[in-house]
Amino acid sequence: MDSGEDRGSTPLASSLRFWSAAQKAKAATPERSVGGLLLKLPPDAQKDYGLAGQQMQRFYVYVLVSEADEAIHYTGTTQELQARLTKHNQGSCAHTSKHRPWRIQTAIAFDSEAKARAFEKYLKTGSGRQFARRHF
Repeated sequence: MDSGEDRGSTPLASSLRFWSAAQKAKAATPERSVGGLLLKLPPDAQKDYGLAGQQMQRFYVYVLVSEADEAIHYTGTTQELQARLTKHNQGSCAHTSKHRPWRIQTAIAFDSEAKARAFEKYLKTGSGRQFARRHF
């Protein structure tokens, strides 16, 4: 390769360009928040090809334990963990109303509703209950 050749001439080379500290400081503006930092992305990097910077939905699989009887547990799935606990403690759910009050023993977040439902279903099987007793 010739030392006078322009390395930024190919699209691949321009996408692999690294910024110096001075360039990063120059690009910093209050226009966009990324990971807690306020940054202005360079013009060639404004497209977002991944999940970075996007608000992802979370699906929680939770295990409740009754404060009245520590041997009684309930497993469920929700997107709003605190609101769901409040409903259980208000008696809105027929399956949990007679063992109130409840507290969250374990909560696991998933990005996929299907994965959360599958894990909840597993925890309600015999081997899943054993798993929960050993690990939660």
